[in-house]
Amino acid sequence: MSQPAVIRIVGIGGALRDGSTSDAVLQWTLDTLRTRGVEATLFAGRDLDFPPYDPGGTGTADPRLPGFLEAVRACDGLVISSPVYHGGPSGLIKNAIDHLQPLMTDSRPYLSGRPVLCMAAGGGLQGAVNTLASLQGVVHALRGWPTPMQVPVNSSTKPFDEQRRCTDPKLEKMLNAAVEDLLSFITAFKG
Repeated sequence: MSQPAVIRIVGIGGALRDGSTSDAVLQWTLDTLRTRGVEATLFAGRDLDFPPYDPGGTGTADPRLPGFLEAVRACDGLVISSPVYHGGPSGLIKNAIDHLQPLMTDSRPYLSGRPVLCMAAGGGLQGAVNTLASLQGVVHALRGWPTPMQVPVNSSTKPFDEQRRCTDPKLEKMLNAAVEDLLSFITAFKG
């Protein structure tokens, strides 16, 4: 009997601040996926502190970019978690996504055929919902499939403890549903 194919997920986190809620929710999600046998690779904070994207290609190449691009190229799905900065995603997230431009000419261009779970954490739900809408638009523009369950997180309620355990039962239920959505879409696309 053949082994089931490994599911590969790339997690992208857009906070530079230690202890950010957006990092906690991303880590919780990737840890949960790993317990389900998923191979999860994380790019967050300083991993994504690339030079500003230059569409003309005249900027200095960052030695971290090839690894980031190869991980996204090989993945079956993504989890993007952004802090809310002034009602939208962090510049770190947007810049990292802009750096996916070399995937345009792949046989599977950009994020084609890949489900993407988007999460946003801010001091209130309004900014988080706005950030999710922005991320969904960017994912669609890159031919990805935002999962039906997206996760807005109100960081002012302190939903994670120091060990990054979720202390909010409603949020944990939502996160588990989002993980199920992501895995269901990946299974459907791989089938």
